Amino acid sequence: MPDFTRTSIRPRHIRTIMDWLELAYAIDRRRLSAAKYAAEARHMRAFPVGEIDVEMDVQLLEGIVALLKGPPHHYRTGFEQPHRGARGAAPQTPIIVALKNRMTRLRAAGVGGNLPPPA
Repeated sequence: MPDFTRTSIRPRHIRTIMDWLELAYAIDRRRLSAAKYAAEARHMRAFPVGEIDVEMDVQLLEGIVALLKGPPHHYRTGFEQPHRGARGAAPQTPIIVALKNRMTRLRAAGVGGNLPPPA
């Protein structure tokens, strides 16, 4: 298994959105600590925004949105968008908007064999 220590999580290792998501889950599995919080903050800044318009897999995009928004009533992670009122300056907000726009365009075009959004 790769070593996901502080020194190995750097933007140059993140080439695709899938790479980013795999590292995010690896960071999320760590014990709670100041180092984990710092790694989450660094990892959010390393999100490959330019890859959003290249990605064709709606399910992958949905998985990232789910990680960034988080399910209700659970412990918070460093990847989740803040509560209302604090979202304006959060790095997650423009990423979530871009991901949702991309999913909408892919579904409208019927690209990638993905089903339309649930009713």
